[in-house]
Amino acid sequence: MKLEDWFHTLQVKAETIERQWPDASEHEKLQLADQLFQLRKVSDRLVDLWLQFEEKLSYAIRQIKKMEGQEEPQADNLQEFVYQDMKDTEPKVPTTQQEETATAYKEPEAALAGEASTGGQATATTGTAATMKKDSQLELHREYEHMFRKGEGFYHLRMYQDAKTCFQELVQASPDWESGRLYYGYSLLFCGEKEGAMREFRLLSRSASSPSITAISYNAIGCILAEESQWLEAAQAFKEAVAVLPKHRDAWFNLALCYLNDGDVHEALDAVEKVLDESDQDWEAQMLWLRALRALQSRDSSAEREAPAGLSLPNRNLDSETLREMASLYESLGNYHRAQVCYHFLTDRLPKEGWTWHGLAWNTWLIAGTRRALTLMKKAISLAPNQLDFQFSYGWMLLFDGKVDEAFAVFRAILLRERDHRLAQSGMITAYEWMGEIQAAKKLAKPFIEDADTFVRSLGCYHLGRISMAEENWRLAEQYFRRVLPHSDHFREIPFYLQMCANKLGEPLSESELFHT
Repeated sequence: MKLEDWFHTLQVKAETIERQWPDASEHEKLQLADQLFQLRKVSDRLVDLWLQFEEKLSYAIRQIKKMEGQEEPQADNLQEFVYQDMKDTEPKVPTTQQEETATAYKEPEAALAGEASTGGQATATTGTAATMKKDSQLELHREYEHMFRKGEGFYHLRMYQDAKTCFQELVQASPDWESGRLYYGYSLLFCGEKEGAMREFRLLSRSASSPSITAISYNAIGCILAEESQWLEAAQAFKEAVAVLPKHRDAWFNLALCYLNDGDVHEALDAVEKVLDESDQDWEAQMLWLRALRALQSRDSSAEREAPAGLSLPNRNLDSETLREMASLYESLGNYHRAQVCYHFLTDRLPKEGWTWHGLAWNTWLIAGTRRALTLMKKAISLAPNQLDFQFSYGWMLLFDGKVDEAFAVFRAILLRERDHRLAQSGMITAYEWMGEIQAAKKLAKPFIEDADTFVRSLGCYHLGRISMAEENWRLAEQYFRRVLPHSDHFREIPFYLQMCANKLGEPLSESELFHT
């Protein structure tokens, strides 16, 4: 039997026990528990055997290279391997104060700056004294290398308590072994001992001879501080990291995320563009750039920013959640073509989910109009017949296609099912206005301005402002428009309407009012 097949058999056994447990009797649960215990014993034995094999393999490689006259391998450079698995376990923080979506602060990529593999020790030494010091360090490393390897093995297996014990012994025996101390700091962090981890990272940031380890340590300090929402202090740590290694992409990303959380949107854009300049496939960085731009435009709807060269088209290989958020971000920024691409990939991947078809239909309508979009919207409604917002979107498309009576019927049908459906009421108000039934529109819109929801109140003021314009009551229209929530993607016509009112009233409009700021 192949090794892969044997492990698959063990996994199937574990899955079978998990599946049988809920319906098992007490006696059966005892039997299942015994099976789990046996599987745990197998797992523990495998770990022990793997660690023994790793030590033997490392020793054999070292001896063979020595026999072949090759240079004695030095202790491994930590960033060559440890951060490959860090993405699953790093601290998580919110991307903005307003969003619930969480994004990880990044740990450094492998082999930062291409630094030579020296176990975190200085690479440049001159003179006999320096050479003797280097030789003594290598001898010390060889003496404790088995301890390093064992701790490394535990770390890769995410057995952080065992890794912590190994690296604690290592740093006590060889306190100058910088990569071992860095491992020890991360083991402490993932064991929940943040104070101890911070102590180790601060020590390394001040004393490490390796620029990579210094930068990694500053980056780790920043992550810990950011997790506590200490944005200013975290940003300073990330700045220190990029000062040591200007090409430290992960620290630039973390600095940008920190700026965004602290409301420094321009600085966030500048920092994340450092990452995008280096890679056009860093989707986390692209998402962060889009979030920062949306935050900028929410403050100033006229603000523009040239897209960096690294902002590539969405890729169908992205996971569904990333595609969904990216589509939402592009849509909010008015980039409907890229949003449409995201939804196209999502409909291929999730063809039975109504929201994917709704997103594709809505953005198709914004790009190409009703004829191509209505069929897609019908598909969304057929998959989610109880989703009234989809039906509203269908009615809204009909309304803007000039089919006012059909749209009115759709909105009425929604309100028969849900009397206070605000979007359907908004559609009815617009339909009444277009049909010239001003009083009916006004009566339906007035309750909006008493609503507890800020957006609904703004929507009511928007409608009443338009109705006042229809009645040529320009002063009242102006007052309503000024009460509309500023910087909203939903009310981009407000500056234009305010300009119309100002022209009719013979009053100048300030630049800030023109841009609705």
